[in-house]
Amino acid sequence: MQSTGLVDSYMRFLETDNGQRLVIVAFSIVAAAALWAAPGGALAYILGIPLLFFVPGFAVVRLYFWKGTSPEAKFVLSLGLSILVLTILGIFLVFSPPGLTPDTTRASVLVFSLGAVAFDVLRKQPKTTGTSKTAGPEPAKAPRTIKLDKVVASMLGTAIAISVLSLGLILTADYPSRTYFAVTDDNGSVDINTTRDHGTTMNLVLHMKNGEDGARTFRVVVHNDTLVSPQEYPKELQKGELWEQNVTIALIYYGDYRIDFDLYIQKQGSPEYFYANLHLWIEVI
Repeated sequence: MQSTGLVDSYMRFLETDNGQRLVIVAFSIVAAAALWAAPGGALAYILGIPLLFFVPGFAVVRLYFWKGTSPEAKFVLSLGLSILVLTILGIFLVFSPPGLTPDTTRASVLVFSLGAVAFDVLRKQPKTTGTSKTAGPEPAKAPRTIKLDKVVASMLGTAIAISVLSLGLILTADYPSRTYFAVTDDNGSVDINTTRDHGTTMNLVLHMKNGEDGARTFRVVVHNDTLVSPQEYPKELQKGELWEQNVTIALIYYGDYRIDFDLYIQKQGSPEYFYANLHLWIEVI
């Protein structure tokens, strides 16, 4: 009986404003700590999914949609608003210096949830009018309820907002380069025999594709401090154009050597920049 009474006390506390605020704060901190300590683990999924897809929206519902809203509507609104909050936070992180990373995502959700609770505590409460000593208590007003169609409208508005934001990201996205750079043997195989006899030659082929948004000048530098003096191969490639460059290396010294292939790309009117490095370890016996 005593344990039942204790559970009832806890449940009544969770129905209060302070109880719900405490749960949001405690759960957000514990879930974020679990995500940082053991990312990808079972506990991270168990705590991380509610942290991302329920807690932020629930904090917003407590601020603006709490009074007169049915429990079912509160739950649905919490899910929809959480997705909207995550979308807005993601857009902010994409255009901020730290960028969109797992760490910044966790931190932003934690800060938002805690900030919403702090705002809920500190916001100005409506003034209550006093009653005269002779007047009796005011009759209780019937709670105002939100109809299901209003919840559906809220979800529709959330979906439209997410769609507009997503479309904006698609239209303004800076898509990654599709340029590729590879090294094969003279038969086109990436399974290169790296053990060679002294006094022979190694024939390699460099494969490149201009995946940039326009014409570019590609320049490959092949070098090794001992075995290969720097060899440069420049070529202007149009968008989508392929280039195969044959490279011959004379194996005139015994030992182990690393051969580097550095690719530089230049856009007309802009300075050249380093794009990628490929290297190959060979043994001359």
